[in-house]
Amino acid sequence: MKSLKPLYEFCGLLSGVFMVLICALVVAQICARLLGTMVPSSDELAGYAMASSGFLGLPYALHRGAHIRVSLLFKALSERGQQRLEIAGTLVGLAIAAYLAWFSMLFVYESYLFGEVSSGLLPIPMWIPQVPMVLGTAVLVVAMLDRLICFVMARSFEVADAQPALSE
Repeated sequence: MKSLKPLYEFCGLLSGVFMVLICALVVAQICARLLGTMVPSSDELAGYAMASSGFLGLPYALHRGAHIRVSLLFKALSERGQQRLEIAGTLVGLAIAAYLAWFSMLFVYESYLFGEVSSGLLPIPMWIPQVPMVLGTAVLVVAMLDRLICFVMARSFEVADAQPALSE
């Protein structure tokens, strides 16, 4: 659905922001070491940013057609067979994404309830860096549902300016 495109792009933008944050933290740590000091918990923060970037990038990548696919089997099937395989694959992906979204939400909720904090120099409440995992997987569920609806209604899933998927 075209109305969901801004949501997918926003997730992609946030993913990119977290990548830039990783770069900034690495550069800050290098500069700090040259000056004989350190940036507290920079490795820990970079790890949180990497996880955030990965999870928030999932729905954007699905929307852009950037996930790796093997299309060798598709070429051997009829158009109807291809549609059925797409629906089956999307259903499996939806089930996995929903499972991950549900249990990551429970994980973050438990971290919040128990007041869990990081073990680094900065005591960061763990639910804060875990929230992007929930957001990314929840939007991935929406993207998978969007994809499923498109295939069931025999429309092609809108892949915005995507490069061809890896084949064979």
